[in-house]
Amino acid sequence: MGQQPEAIAIVGGRVVLPDGVLEDGVLLVEGGLVAACGPAAQVSLPASARRVDAQGLYVGPGLIDMHCHGGGGVWAWEDPYRMALAHLRCGTTGILPTMVYNQSEAELLEGVRRVLNVGTQPYSAAILGIHMEGPYINAKYGAVTAPIRPVNPAEYERLLALAGARIKLWTLAPELEGQRAFAEAAAAHGITLSVGHSEATPEAIYDLVPLGLRVGCHCTNASGATPSPSRYGGTREVGVDEAVLVHDEIYAEVIPDQEGVHVRPLMCRLILKTKGVDRVVVITDALREASGDERESDVIVVEGVGLSGSRLTMNRALRNMGRHTGATLPELFKMGSLNPARVLGLSGELGSLEPGKRANVVLVTPELDVRRVMLDGRFVTGIEAAPAP
Repeated sequence: MGQQPEAIAIVGGRVVLPDGVLEDGVLLVEGGLVAACGPAAQVSLPASARRVDAQGLYVGPGLIDMHCHGGGGVWAWEDPYRMALAHLRCGTTGILPTMVYNQSEAELLEGVRRVLNVGTQPYSAAILGIHMEGPYINAKYGAVTAPIRPVNPAEYERLLALAGARIKLWTLAPELEGQRAFAEAAAAHGITLSVGHSEATPEAIYDLVPLGLRVGCHCTNASGATPSPSRYGGTREVGVDEAVLVHDEIYAEVIPDQEGVHVRPLMCRLILKTKGVDRVVVITDALREASGDERESDVIVVEGVGLSGSRLTMNRALRNMGRHTGATLPELFKMGSLNPARVLGLSGELGSLEPGKRANVVLVTPELDVRRVMLDGRFVTGIEAAPAP
């Protein structure tokens, strides 16, 4: 992106921190990084810094979506950069283009190559890596089951050889034969594992925790229990969701659409109450229809298939989570920025406005309407975002 970004001081804003809000805060950005963050009376600003008046808006860390299949009219595997831009304009400064389980090996390899080949386009830094959702999932819990297939060592070794640690997250069904060997291979590349589209027992799930299983994929969606039906009439077995909810090291992904279709509002409250704010990650699970147009429904239903994903952007998802649960703005930013950064091993550089971290910043209203977006110290322009101040 050329020369070093200018020093910018964002003043007159309400700065969102992990544990509260600075009502008259200042954020100083230098060299693409957060240089200082604190009360206006305590932050010394260099004369060279350009002052930007936030005009009372909330100033928070850029949002991170670690489960997103598309946006802006394209799929993640077709044009990951265009997809990233569609979400960037809505405040998502970090995203994992997410492959899906109903792709052939050739399609997966090509999709991964396209992410790897995004290169150094102006806002390519918003792409943090890749999420592989499958293909080794339980066909019983796939919206589109073909070509879901058994665990294939030759296939996953080719994918790992191609992308390695650029794959940040891999969703699997632990009950499938050969899954532990696959988990060991993924762990060798530092890949975080996610349980999803599965009816694994708690024991099978917990067996993979030492190998890096840290996420429950879209909690309460496409998950079940074994045995099914229950062994005893009038009772329920414990399954994937319960295993995720009670394990302290596993984060729960949540898709909070406005209508409460993916996750009912009361269930959002239960997940948050059970896991605690430090172990919930809000995601969009967005498809190519995601655009930021709030006149459209958050959910996508495909005839003959059923519920098939969302049109959500992260700011909309967080707004819904707040309405469903009563979570505060700092809690919402934690679920939409710091927690996913922790899952991906990136909390040393992303997720909060601490000195030394990348200056990925959003300026939002109390309703999380996005007014400004900054990526690595530069205000985003030219992608239908609000103009730089």
